[in-house]
Amino acid sequence: MTVPTTFAELKTAIEEDLARTDLTAELPNFVNKGEAILNRRLRLLSMETTSSLTLSSSASTISLPSGFLEHIGLRYASDNAVPTQVSFHDLDDLKTTASGRPEIYAIGANIEFNQTADQAYTLTQRYYKAWDIATDTTNTLLTNNPDVYLYAGLVASISRTGPHPRSQEWVRFLTESVSELQRVDARTRRKRVTRVDTALTTGRNFDINRGY
Repeated sequence: MTVPTTFAELKTAIEEDLARTDLTAELPNFVNKGEAILNRRLRLLSMETTSSLTLSSSASTISLPSGFLEHIGLRYASDNAVPTQVSFHDLDDLKTTASGRPEIYAIGANIEFNQTADQAYTLTQRYYKAWDIATDTTNTLLTNNPDVYLYAGLVASISRTGPHPRSQEWVRFLTESVSELQRVDARTRRKRVTRVDTALTTGRNFDINRGY
């Protein structure tokens, strides 16, 4: 079997592992459902992306970008200022009828601010974006970890095809593969250097134990 690197090859690989030729029409569903499992379970560095968003004048909400899975951060493009994220319950208490540059927001079905904008503002949102192999044809996850996509598609097929002699093996392989991806990603994140405010290091005499 050829190692799948595209959506079409992935469908073929699933069909070969199932050893069924009567499920061709169902293969895209198996891939999409398997991908949905991965999008729920994975939050990898390779899934992080940014999108430029516009808060229109007199508006207090912005639609979430395509493929949005989970919010990471938001900042104004003009000066890199970071507004404060709160819960919707707190946002309701902090709303004002005055217009201006909003400094408080909450995220649900969209991004909602505590006041209307007095002019158009551009913001940059960092977020986790969902994999969409059917649209993109390929992606870094499939390229680097084709087995994860394959196991996910095979596990997704079980509800349609019923128990397979290798069903438990597929479930185990998927679980182990997802866990390993998360462990590797966590190691990469731990290697990030923690940034210290330069104001605290003036003269390089700051003592973290003393706090000054």
